[in-house]
Amino acid sequence: MHRYYVSFSFQGPTGLAIASLDVTARLRIATADDLAPVTADLTGRGYHSVKILAFSLYADPQREDNSSRRNPNPNRDAHTSPRPNPRRRP
Repeated sequence: MHRYYVSFSFQGPTGLAIASLDVTARLRIATADDLAPVTADLTGRGYHSVKILAFSLYADPQREDNSSRRNPNPNRDAHTSPRPNPRRRP
C-alpha cells in the first residue's frame, strides 16, 4: 500500500477553495490519469469542479529498515550559539 498527500482545489459556496487529504492506494501513482479515481471519489462526496493540484508519496513502502530515518546531516541538530546581533546595543 502506498500513502499519498493529495492537495486539490474545488468550487466552494463562496468561491475557489483548496483542501488536502491522505490517499492510500494499492498501486503507485505515476501519472495524472492514476488520480482519476480520487477525483471521482471527491466529486461523489459533493465537491464541485475538483482539480488535483499536487500529490506526494509519504514514504517508500519497500524500506522497512530505519536507515531512511537517519539524519543525513548529524551536525544539523547540534546546538550552536546564536550569531551576534550587530544592531544590539551593549
